[in-house]
Amino acid sequence: MSLTDQHTTAALVSPHELADEAIALVRRWLAASREEPVDVSAQRLAGVLRDPHGLDFTVGFVDGVVRPEDVRVAARNLAALTPLIPGFLPLHLKAAIRLGAFAAPLVPQVVVPAARMALRSMVRHLIVDASDRKLGDAITSIRGRGDGIRLNVNLLGEAI
Repeated sequence: MSLTDQHTTAALVSPHELADEAIALVRRWLAASREEPVDVSAQRLAGVLRDPHGLDFTVGFVDGVVRPEDVRVAARNLAALTPLIPGFLPLHLKAAIRLGAFAAPLVPQVVVPAARMALRSMVRHLIVDASDRKLGDAITSIRGRGDGIRLNVNLLGEAI
């Protein structure tokens, strides 16, 4: 079909017809998406983004608890985050964060590694270690799944 033919065909379709077709297509997509299983981690990530304190808590946790090498510094930072605990979290996670924040200054060598491990388990599917030793294998593994995944690689701070 030539460009002129495409233009003529497009002119025969009214904007209302295009809008109706677009609306119908979006409705089909939404109906199909309801049948897809929802990953718990994806639900938590969506909750973080909706919660008024979610992003501040998450950034504060990563920068203040995960990143510092000194567990005493990380423990103090964890305790300081309690006012920002996202409201969407289930009660048991809120309680665990509060208990950890209370206990962290007393036994930082126990609480901080446990808190770091908990966060890593929640975001494992989203974040890849960018160190020279691990990045290549991670990219190869993701590409090798064959399920249509396309990579979007962004470096967040230093290699994490």
